[in-house]
Amino acid sequence: MASIIVHGGAGDYDPGEDHDLGLRAALSTGWERLEAGGTALDAVEAAVVSMEDNPLFNAGLGSSLNLAGDVEADASIMLSDLSCGAVAAVRAAANPVAAARLVMERTDHIMLAGGGADEFARRMGLPERDLRSDRRIEMYEKNIARFRAGEDLKWLPRLRDVTGDLGLGTVGAAAVDDAGLIAVATSTGGMMMKIPGRVGDSAVIGAGTYANAFGGVSATGHGEPIMRYLLAKMAVDMIGDVGAREAVESVLEFARSREIRVGLVGVEENGAVVPGFTTRAMSWAFRRGDEVRSFLEAA
Repeated sequence: MASIIVHGGAGDYDPGEDHDLGLRAALSTGWERLEAGGTALDAVEAAVVSMEDNPLFNAGLGSSLNLAGDVEADASIMLSDLSCGAVAAVRAAANPVAAARLVMERTDHIMLAGGGADEFARRMGLPERDLRSDRRIEMYEKNIARFRAGEDLKWLPRLRDVTGDLGLGTVGAAAVDDAGLIAVATSTGGMMMKIPGRVGDSAVIGAGTYANAFGGVSATGHGEPIMRYLLAKMAVDMIGDVGAREAVESVLEFARSREIRVGLVGVEENGAVVPGFTTRAMSWAFRRGDEVRSFLEAA
């Protein structure tokens, strides 16, 4: 059975109706691709593009700003046949997830980064835009003022040695189509006030995104430990033996034991979907057949 699940990030925040509307719009966009005969790949790309275009989410237009006040966005995409592509630290590509798909389909590489990734997206004809939203600029200015006043930023305790509110937002989607193809995509603006050049888990295959013939998972949360333990791959590697729900819960238990702040959404080859998180909250929504649910209904 075809299904799709999307998330709008995990972290210390209180998602509400705006998040629900944004996620349902992304879900609807992805589902329309499936109903029109598109693949799971088309569906997850469309869903993530919808969220990248919504400044509410920390991806694309709503990306967090780094310490220099710039956007450096990450994204990746992967299929159940292990095809994958990623971009890291892009500043201009309007939709990083679309660039990641083109890396997978049009190059011999898996990841392009920085200016090279932006130039590739440009050559591929993808649109560009200023990814700094008014909301994120305001947040950046407040944090810079705090930092300059001598206040440490609690989510970056060593920042002052090299020169709260942990910016954990990320968006992602996982889907399976009627032909059994599984696809996963993840996109983020990254950690708020990060050091320029920092790349998080959303660009790293196995960390923020992973899929195989049995299932797929998109991760969100604190990127460094997600990369350290390759949490998306950890979950997907178990799906074939225990199913998506038990696999995700097992990884969440592992994360809790190490105080890792993470959220996961997963899909199984039979269409089963599962969300889970160790943070205060995570916004998510899914559709499986005629069943549609979101985090608001589960609250």
